[in-house]
Amino acid sequence: MKKSNKTKNSTRKAIILAAIALVVVAAAGSATYYFATKEKTYPVVVSGGQTKKMTVAELKKALDLDTIYPGITINGVDMSGKTKTEAAAVFAGEPALDAPDVAITLTVDGVEYPLDSSVIKIASNLSAVIDEAYNYNRTSTKTVEAEALVERYETLVSLAATTKNFTTEYTADTAQVDEAVHGLLDPLVIVPVDAAASSFDKEALSFVISDSIPGLDVDIDGAIAAVKAAIDNKEYVKSIPVTTTVVEPKITKDLLASNLGLVSTTTTVTSDIDNRNINIDLVCKIIDGLVLQPGESFNYNDFVGQRTAERGFKEAVGIYEGTTRQELGGGICQVSGTMYHSVLMADLKVDERHPHSWPSGYVDKGTDATVTWDGVNFQFANNSEYPVAIHAYYKNLKVTVSLYGRPVADGMTIKVVGVVTSDTPPGPVEYVADPLTPIGTKPKQLRAPHDRITAECYKIYYKDGVEVKRELASKSTYNAITEKLNIGVLAPDGTICPMDPLTGIVTLPAGTPTVTPPAATPAVTPAA
Repeated sequence: MKKSNKTKNSTRKAIILAAIALVVVAAAGSATYYFATKEKTYPVVVSGGQTKKMTVAELKKALDLDTIYPGITINGVDMSGKTKTEAAAVFAGEPALDAPDVAITLTVDGVEYPLDSSVIKIASNLSAVIDEAYNYNRTSTKTVEAEALVERYETLVSLAATTKNFTTEYTADTAQVDEAVHGLLDPLVIVPVDAAASSFDKEALSFVISDSIPGLDVDIDGAIAAVKAAIDNKEYVKSIPVTTTVVEPKITKDLLASNLGLVSTTTTVTSDIDNRNINIDLVCKIIDGLVLQPGESFNYNDFVGQRTAERGFKEAVGIYEGTTRQELGGGICQVSGTMYHSVLMADLKVDERHPHSWPSGYVDKGTDATVTWDGVNFQFANNSEYPVAIHAYYKNLKVTVSLYGRPVADGMTIKVVGVVTSDTPPGPVEYVADPLTPIGTKPKQLRAPHDRITAECYKIYYKDGVEVKRELASKSTYNAITEKLNIGVLAPDGTICPMDPLTGIVTLPAGTPTVTPPAATPAVTPAA
C-alpha cells in the first residue's frame, strides 16, 4: 500500500526537528563546559595605577619565589633574586660588620669599674636581618586566599618603584651583659645587719646586744639596662653612673634593748634531799644563760644531755612504773616542770610535754612536766620575733626559772592554773607472797596507792588585773595505782604456805591456827 505525499512530508519534518534538537543540546553542553572550566580572574593594580586581571594560579606563580623579592636591599645593597645563603656571602668579610671595641665603665659612688668586655660578645645581627628581608611580603593580613595574594602582588609591584631597605645593627647577648654587670656590681652590695642579742649576761640579767650595720643597695637592674641601651645606640665608649642607696637595718641596738626584759618567772620549793638538789642545781647551771633566737626550739633532753655520774649527776629518788627508785639525775623533772610554767606565762609555743605517773607536790595538779632520757621530753619554741633567754638557778631549797624577751602582747599577763576534773580511788590492794618472810610478820608496803586523777592546765590572760580570756594549755591523766603489800608465807617448819591473793590470808599447815597479818607499815613515798 503506498503512503500519501502528506504522510511523507510529516515524517520528513519530524526527522528535521529531531536533528535540530540534537544540535541545540550539543551546543548547550559545550557552552556549559566552557563556562565551568574557565578560572576566575581578579583585578590587580600594576605600574602607573593601571589594573589587569590575574588568576590565582598566576598570582601564586609570581609570588612563590625561593629568593628575596626584587626591590629589597640590606645596608643599601640590592638583594633582588638572591637566596639567603647568597645574601650572606655578599657581606662576608665586610669591615663594616666587624665587632667594635667596647670600653664601658660603671661609676659607683665616684669610683670607676671597667666592664669586662671579654665577657660580652658584640656581633652584627646580619643573619636575623637576612631572615627578615627574605620573609618580607610572604604573609598577608587578609584571611581570604585570593585577597591575600592580590595584596602581596601589589606590594611586590610597588617595590619596583620604592625599595625596601633593611639595616644591620650590633647587638650583645642579653645573658652575657647580665653576667658581666652582675660580676662587677654584686660584690659591692652590702646586706644590712640588724642588731642581735648574741648572748645573755647572767650577772647583769640583760642581753648582750651587737650593733646594727647599715647596708648598701646597688641598682644592678638599672645598670644592665643602661649598658644594653649604650650598645644599641652604638655608644661603645661610655661611663655609666650607677645609683646606690643606703639601707638602714630594721632593728637597731636601742630598739632591741627597749623591747627586751623580764617576761616571766616561776619558783618552786624542793625537798631537803641533798643528791636531788645537787641534780637540780647542775641542770640549772647547764641551761642558765641559753639564748633562743626567733624560730629556734629548746629540747630539754638534747640540751641537758644524758645524766651520768661522770658529768656530776647523783642518784636520787625518781618515779618509775608507778613507784620510786634510785636513779642518776633523779629530781630534775622539777626543773622542767618549773620551766613549763614560765614558758606558758611568756606565751611561747609548747611542742612537747608529759605528766608524771602521779601529780607532783611542787606545782598544781595537771601543770607538771616530766622528762626521761631516751623517753618523754619537754620542748618549746621561740615563736616570737625577739630573742628569748633562760635564767635558771637553785638556792635555799628553791628552784627558779625566768624567761627574758619581749613582753606578752597587748600588755597582758598570764597566770597558770591547774583544775582537777575527776578523782577516782584505785582498785583493791594487791598482795604479793614473800617466801623468805615468816608468817605473821607485819606486811611491808611495796607500793603506795594513788587515785586516778584527770586535770586540765589553763592559761588565764589578764589586762590591767582583769581576766580577759582563759586558754586550755594541756590535759593530764594520772592513772590509778593500787597499793601493793608484801605478805610473809614462810612457816616455822620451813614450809611455804599458800596465800589468797584477794585477801592476803595465808593457809597454815594442818593443826596450826590461821594467822591474820597485822596492818601494813606504809611505805614512805618521797616527793616526786
